[in-house]
Amino acid sequence: MERKSIYTILLSIIAVLSLALAVLIVFLFISYPSLKDERLIQADNFIDERLVSDDELAEYKLFDGEEKIFALKFEPEYPDSIVLVSVSIKCDTGKKRRDEEKINNLIALYQSELEQAVGDYFANMTFSEAKEIETRYKARDELLEIFNSILNENKQIKQKIVYRVTLNMLPQ
Repeated sequence: MERKSIYTILLSIIAVLSLALAVLIVFLFISYPSLKDERLIQADNFIDERLVSDDELAEYKLFDGEEKIFALKFEPEYPDSIVLVSVSIKCDTGKKRRDEEKINNLIALYQSELEQAVGDYFANMTFSEAKEIETRYKARDELLEIFNSILNENKQIKQKIVYRVTLNMLPQ
């Protein structure tokens, strides 16, 4: 008799644990899609970045490597101000340069948009702003973000393609 009561207690413990496990599994299946949606929302804003060695970077010069003249935003003190700009970018070509051809094609495809982004950027800058050294650093960082957003525009998985922007600007 005593043996039956021990079996009954053990059986009831196993039943309670099984029931708790079933509730936990149901909870996970119900809440999992919402966790997945949050990851997708975060993935839209997240750019995958990896450590890239120098031999895995390729340099591309915008405007065929020449200096381009852009008119700056009107300022009464400097009515006809311009800036000479040359831009080169260094892009990730993948591990052991496996994606170099793909990156070459991507840059060639979006070259006009990249060059237009540079023109639009300087069209919103005044001569006084262009003279400041901090503006050059700010322009590099902002153009880096703009270039990566252009190159990742039609991709579900976004990755950092442009790692460095070299910008030479001479306001006149």
